[in-house]
Amino acid sequence: VSGADMIQDISQWISKDGIEYHNLHRDPEKKDLVPHQVTLTSTDSLLYRIVGTDSINAVPSWHHQAAENVDNTRLVVTALTETDGKQIIEAVERPDKTFCIGVQFHPEVAVRKHLDKQENEGDFMEYDDAMAFFNALLSAGEKRQNDKKSA
Repeated sequence: VSGADMIQDISQWISKDGIEYHNLHRDPEKKDLVPHQVTLTSTDSLLYRIVGTDSINAVPSWHHQAAENVDNTRLVVTALTETDGKQIIEAVERPDKTFCIGVQFHPEVAVRKHLDKQENEGDFMEYDDAMAFFNALLSAGEKRQNDKKSA
């Protein structure tokens, strides 16, 4: 949508360099999401304001595609993960917008796992960390609505 170059299949993209891919982003047997760490690239980002830390542990992941680069777009990379020695973009933002963020992981799954008390809930990000994304979205929406009312 924003014009970024895409990795069509992470396993093929990694394998073309002669590196063995270890399914860090997607369970090949499609049993469940895969938890992994995400490292923020900047403390001056919406993502950092949401999570308040330099890394997010155990994000639920389920993807085989990713943005390869954001050159010549308005996007800024705000998080990465290292996958078998290669960097994969995990979050992008549009700093020229009030609230525009894209993440490659699924905080909603962590919320569901904790609420449903699923057996593997402890494998994924904490409930409060996952809810921070939805609370930030709600706050941004409330702020926008209040700004419209006062205009």
